[in-house]
Amino acid sequence: MKRKRKLKSWVWVLLWIIIGGGCISLFLMACNKTTTPTKEIETTLVPSTTEEPETEEEITTEPETEEINTPDYEQVIDFDADLPFMVKVNRARNFVTIYGIDYEGHYTIPYKVFICSTAKEPEDTPLGTFEISEKKRWNFMVDATYTQYAIRVYGQIMLHSIPYEEMSNDTLLYEEYNKLGTAASHGCIRMQVNDVKWIFANCPEGTPVKIYSKKKEEPPLPLPAFEQIAGDDERKGWDPTDPDKLNPWKH
Repeated sequence: MKRKRKLKSWVWVLLWIIIGGGCISLFLMACNKTTTPTKEIETTLVPSTTEEPETEEEITTEPETEEINTPDYEQVIDFDADLPFMVKVNRARNFVTIYGIDYEGHYTIPYKVFICSTAKEPEDTPLGTFEISEKKRWNFMVDATYTQYAIRVYGQIMLHSIPYEEMSNDTLLYEEYNKLGTAASHGCIRMQVNDVKWIFANCPEGTPVKIYSKKKEEPPLPLPAFEQIAGDDERKGWDPTDPDKLNPWKH
């Protein structure tokens, strides 16, 4: 009888141990669930080794260029006006812009842009608004050179070609030609022959000429390409733009 009771007691002890162990296991599993991050959370905390896709702004590496729409000049410029054009010279940037007069009487339409050279000493090319007062096919200059298509705008200040050694198209001082686009003159505005000839032919006396200085201004129209003349070029005595039929640059 005593042995049966003893055996029974051990059975109960073992049973309680098994039940207690199971409860402890369940308790530990519940704790693990609340304290251990899931696999999904762990992956979000690991830094990515792959580059993120670029944004649309980053992909665009070159700025978009605006297309220049050339207007129908016949519709916007009053070519029948007494003074259809105004000449503007940017002394700081060495370019000339021709503005056409609109049908309200204002010079608002950029029509042509030319490269030029103003004075080595900026103040020698005066700022202000003047007007064309005289034209000469050839002009003898103060430095004993000659220029083509000389157009007086104020005092001794003129628009004209690059200087020549003689009053002859084939004696161009090519070194001075190569300075176009930079400050190089004694005060006048030097230009390529074909450009100043256009002004000579199309801008009558009384045409307004404004000389101003804006370092950051860009030409309102693209500047034509400009190439310097090589010192060993046999044609260096001629302005490449000179429309003269004997110009070797034309052959």
